[in-house]
Amino acid sequence: MTSTIKCSGCDSITSRTDITQDISLHIEEDASSSLEERLYDFFQPETFEGANSYWCDTRQKPCRATKAPLYTRTPTILIVHLKRLTLGKKIQQHIPFDITLNLEPHTMQGYPPIPDMELIGIISHQGTKDNGHYIAMTKKEEEWTLYNDAITTHITTKHIHQTQAYVLMYRKTPEILTRTPPRQNLPCTERRDVRADPAQVERSPTEQQRGMKIPFNKTPPKWQKNDLVSGGHGQPGSWCEQ
Repeated sequence: MTSTIKCSGCDSITSRTDITQDISLHIEEDASSSLEERLYDFFQPETFEGANSYWCDTRQKPCRATKAPLYTRTPTILIVHLKRLTLGKKIQQHIPFDITLNLEPHTMQGYPPIPDMELIGIISHQGTKDNGHYIAMTKKEEEWTLYNDAITTHITTKHIHQTQAYVLMYRKTPEILTRTPPRQNLPCTERRDVRADPAQVERSPTEQQRGMKIPFNKTPPKWQKNDLVSGGHGQPGSWCEQ
């Protein structure tokens, strides 16, 4: 997350980037604002003025300034903490939240779009500020499971939305996590059974010309490299799964 401070006197900008994967959000006892609205307030610019003025290195004096936090990239796992235990009391107000989290409105301009994040875990506190215990809910594939001490129960999405969340855990969508840079796929020119007796494996003309030996392992690994047979235009053969 990058925090940018802009001096109102000279318009100089100072930026600082911190590696963080959690956000702590204030909630009000008498408010029913959603998680999305809480996040909107969190990313609003903060003004420094008066006794809390910002020291400008350019002007060498305290100045009025604004500070705004924005994402340039999101962590793989984002932990959202709702501050329910504050000022000697526990705020019981329900905070609506979604299964998916869109952080695109809180992205710094000029950076690649930030993908949506999906909810994978919840921690909830049952009881008062003085006593109680925590329960957890986690998602595996498309199923949610509730963990209450030694008791585990399968729950529905409806139950999730009714939870008084204390901590929410979001993860980048699987499509983003599995996305890899494009690479050249060389053709798999032939598959050979290296588990067979090498004496029974017919050598290709190319192998005979090059005088190469057929690899043989009594306990072959899962992946075996092709014999170095040209894949066309002088390209070597690729790896094949046996």
